[in-house]
Amino acid sequence: MTQALAAVRLRSLRMPTASSLAVAALLLVLPLLLGDAVQDPNRIRFAVAVAALVTLLGVATSSPSGSMLALVVWLVALGMSRRLVSELAPITRTDPLLLVSPVVLGLLAAAAIRRGALRNRTLLTNAVLALSLLTLLGAVNPLQGSLVGGISGLLFVFVPVLAFWIGRGYCDDRMLRRLLTLIAGLGIGVAVYGLVQVSSGFPAWDRQWINDVSSAYAALNVNGVIRPFASFTSSSEYAMFLGLAIVVWLAMGRRVFVLPLTVVALAILVPALVLESARGVVIALVATIGLLVGAQRRLPIVLSVGVGVLLLVALVFGLRNYGPSTYGTGTGAALLSHQVQGLADPLNPQTSTAGVHFTLIKNGVTQAFSQPLGQGIGVVTIAGAKFGGLANGTEADPSNVAVALGLPGLVAYLVILAVGMTRVYGIASHRRDGLALAALGVVTLTVLQWLNGGQYAVAVLPWLVLGWADRPDVAPSTVGAGR
Repeated sequence: MTQALAAVRLRSLRMPTASSLAVAALLLVLPLLLGDAVQDPNRIRFAVAVAALVTLLGVATSSPSGSMLALVVWLVALGMSRRLVSELAPITRTDPLLLVSPVVLGLLAAAAIRRGALRNRTLLTNAVLALSLLTLLGAVNPLQGSLVGGISGLLFVFVPVLAFWIGRGYCDDRMLRRLLTLIAGLGIGVAVYGLVQVSSGFPAWDRQWINDVSSAYAALNVNGVIRPFASFTSSSEYAMFLGLAIVVWLAMGRRVFVLPLTVVALAILVPALVLESARGVVIALVATIGLLVGAQRRLPIVLSVGVGVLLLVALVFGLRNYGPSTYGTGTGAALLSHQVQGLADPLNPQTSTAGVHFTLIKNGVTQAFSQPLGQGIGVVTIAGAKFGGLANGTEADPSNVAVALGLPGLVAYLVILAVGMTRVYGIASHRRDGLALAALGVVTLTVLQWLNGGQYAVAVLPWLVLGWADRPDVAPSTVGAGR
């Protein structure tokens, strides 16, 4: 009894952790920063970044899983936060708000590794570790033309992969269910925001951002009409997040007492995705539904891919023969017309850019053989061009990895892709519960975009799911072997 009491006393007197000391220090500094920012608008952006970092680190000290939830909320609101701050402070070349997520992810990944995320390594674990090390080397590749661009490129390529270690160390079923439920709820909120942008126009902070980026962000304009982007940093990120929310509702919202809410949610999310007018996400969503159906029926993964292809053929056939002949006028009509015409004739270069994307991917992959050591990660991110380096992005993971990291990077990525997809599909077909199916939906919908760190709120999610799937307690070791 005496020893137990002594142990309790010692635990109560132990030294605070480094993270709690960091939070305490930031809390002391924050009032000074805010006071200084009031006098100098140039420091507002930095003060807001510190305030967000303090909040997220404060949550992390008590609950790593809660910190991931809070981080997702922050990333979903990041675009709008940056636009609102720009109303008060001048736009700078570098934005400290973008550093909040990397700091939190880095600390959580370090804590997960200390907790054992590197133990009992599998083929998937080793492949992710190899890709991460190659990415660090790629940041200092002299062929990219800018060392600053290469190091800055780590924010877009290396940082999202940190979520794999967090998933492996912390993300059990309970945490993943809470995270996916949050995505489903946030999806409705951002869908409403996007629909308001289409129907009623853009608020002042959004209009100012459109004016600032319109010359460099051509994809935002569709036949003279601006795509909606809700609270995100790009319209493509908004579209992908809507797709993720739809997948989660379809997978986890099938129980009888949840079904009415699912119907309402889909009635908001599906029109919002259609009016975003991005064909790639719609195609990926239809293919993903095919894989979910196959996993639910315990079909082999190849047959499930076939189901997805059949659904895509049915979509094209249906739109080509039964799609609307007229669209009316207005913003919504222009966006709908662009969406339907591209999906109804995906091989027509006049209405679809699919051929351009395939050419970029093919040319990028071949560079892994002509330049087997790669050109550096700055080349395939916006950081390279921003800091005076080369710009040779190819819009998809395999080709981007081939260009940036050469043949070793391409091999590591393809191993991750093959083993990761097989593992997650195996878990989904073995368990067939809503959570496992939703996890399969996340990695399938985002496939070939897992390293697209410019989609801040999306890029971490497939890696978190892959880390969850690689945990030995998620499914029997016979599922999706990869060991």
